[in-house]
Amino acid sequence: MKIINKIIRICVLSILFIVGVALIVFGFTKSYIYLKYQEDNSLNYKVYLKNNSYFDSNYLDENRTYITSLIDYIKVNYHYNLKFNKKVDGNYTYKVDAVIYANKPNGEEGYYWTKRYNIVEPTVKNINDKKNITIDEVIDVDYNKYNNILEDFKKEYSISTDGLLAVELTVKSNVTGEEFTDSINVPSTLSLSVPLLEKAVEASISKSAISNDNTLTIENDKLNDYKYGSIILGILLILIDLILIICIIIFRIQNKNKHLYLATLKKIVDTHDSIIANVDNLPDVRDLKVINVSSFSELLDVYNEVRMPINFYENRRHDKAIFMLINNNMCWKYVLDKYNIESIDK
Repeated sequence: MKIINKIIRICVLSILFIVGVALIVFGFTKSYIYLKYQEDNSLNYKVYLKNNSYFDSNYLDENRTYITSLIDYIKVNYHYNLKFNKKVDGNYTYKVDAVIYANKPNGEEGYYWTKRYNIVEPTVKNINDKKNITIDEVIDVDYNKYNNILEDFKKEYSISTDGLLAVELTVKSNVTGEEFTDSINVPSTLSLSVPLLEKAVEASISKSAISNDNTLTIENDKLNDYKYGSIILGILLILIDLILIICIIIFRIQNKNKHLYLATLKKIVDTHDSIIANVDNLPDVRDLKVINVSSFSELLDVYNEVRMPINFYENRRHDKAIFMLINNNMCWKYVLDKYNIESIDK
């Protein structure tokens, strides 16, 4: 049974310590969530023509070479789709701008001048507990307007330049989730590039759209808020574990001392039974001169001189034995307890 109790104590103390350390480590370790999102965007356009006697249709589809002098306007269809793997809240803003670039000649980097014209005013949409953001925007781009602006710039400053018209859908998402409070921004741009001031046969249109997967690593604010409690609980468990260990050590020392005390007392009483008198109450020694001796052998030396019986009283509740030898107005007193134990061999 003692072995089983010892094993149980060791297991309990070990579990408390391991759990405490684990809680502290957990408390100091940041928790993260992984917000995955997928952009699947597309951009389509048709080039509508001015009245002419050469083309049967009033527009041309994508991936053609266009005669710029016949372009009336360009119809652009933006499809933006952003999909998260978790539900989010917040809002997103989108707008459409036309940007003119007056390029430097001969492939030189940079440009002389640029200006941005807003086509669709910034529009804000709210998101509430959704995984998807979808935008479908169709606009008509007045190609001749921007081509004429750049032509006037070129003539006014008499510079050699060609140009580019970029028609951009810009989206900025600002979302939060149940597990994170800091706003997450996901910017994106879909762009249609149309040459300006080009010869008709050299005109071409290019487009850029984004389709990719991304993962954002975000601190789990909701879980991290509980980390301080985890650290405190872990420290408390380790302190409790240490207190229990100290209590067990003290108990074992006291228990060992108690056994040694009882063995020592039995040895003294059995060996000197003939000269020891058991008393129910200690004598009143207030009027006597009391001399405290440090061992029972010293008390025996006194007995050998005065030949008076040794009074013996045991306080079992406190594991204490008191021996008194009284002669005339003198009292020799020896106290044996678990904190003051003689060698049993004496």
